[in-house]
Amino acid sequence: MAFTMFIGGLFLMGEGQAFAEMSGMQGHQHEGMQHMHGGGGSEVIVGIKTEPERIIVGTLTTVVFSFKNREGKPVENLTIHHDRLIHVVISSKDFSVFAHIHPQDFGLITPEMKKTALYPVRFTFPKAGRYIIGIDFAVNDQPLSRHFLVDVAGEPKMGPPKQDFSREKRFGDLDVTFASTPERIMSGKEVTLSYIFKKNGKPVTDLEPWLSAPMHLAIISVDLTQFIHTHGELPGMPAMGHHEHHMQMMMTVPEKFGPKIEVHMIFPAAGLYQIFGQVGYQGKVIATSFMVRVD
Repeated sequence: MAFTMFIGGLFLMGEGQAFAEMSGMQGHQHEGMQHMHGGGGSEVIVGIKTEPERIIVGTLTTVVFSFKNREGKPVENLTIHHDRLIHVVISSKDFSVFAHIHPQDFGLITPEMKKTALYPVRFTFPKAGRYIIGIDFAVNDQPLSRHFLVDVAGEPKMGPPKQDFSREKRFGDLDVTFASTPERIMSGKEVTLSYIFKKNGKPVTDLEPWLSAPMHLAIISVDLTQFIHTHGELPGMPAMGHHEHHMQMMMTVPEKFGPKIEVHMIFPAAGLYQIFGQVGYQGKVIATSFMVRVD
């Protein structure tokens, strides 16, 4: 499936709903506001505010993320992980648009940002419809993840997501074979996803780390209720498992590797998921996109 990918500071975020706060992973929209209900654990409440407030296709928009504790005070102890303070993932509901950006892509992280715990990114939304905005961050070296939904007005409008279960695709100059073990993926049970990269029929052995990982992955359910940002591992590396993301923050990656990358995953619920992957190659970032069904 063809899709548009934006990396780094190429675009800025579109305007969203008035303001949104969340402390868990389950959210809904209500009168222009998004609320996230706490899932137990984190005491960090994340909010987003967009400028302008109403998102229009083609309009450069700033999205400001806020981080507060239960007392409403700014959370100042965000931790750099995988070379960035905050990872922001944006995907359209039809999965034709995908972006992975960071506040650092648009300028330096200032002392004022850290003091107020307000961090901006910018993006131009190319299609009208619903988008998910997921963020990954860490507090005191504890990785956390949140997501929001925003609606974009204007033209052109996105269509429904296409169901494409192809397991061999070309991305850029590379041919990528995707597989899962076991082949049938069950929710709540660990599965190993594998990627094999080839070029002109030969294994690629000079893949490069991107943001201190062999591969970054954003896994999003078709109904946009699930967002997972995880990382690939190399065969022979100690398997860290789905719940050991704090160890992934400290992984050591060789300068060159390939042709295989593995991902150890537990899907939280049944349904269709789009899996976006990003890997370094010859100074560029190659993005992949595959769909899976989880029973």
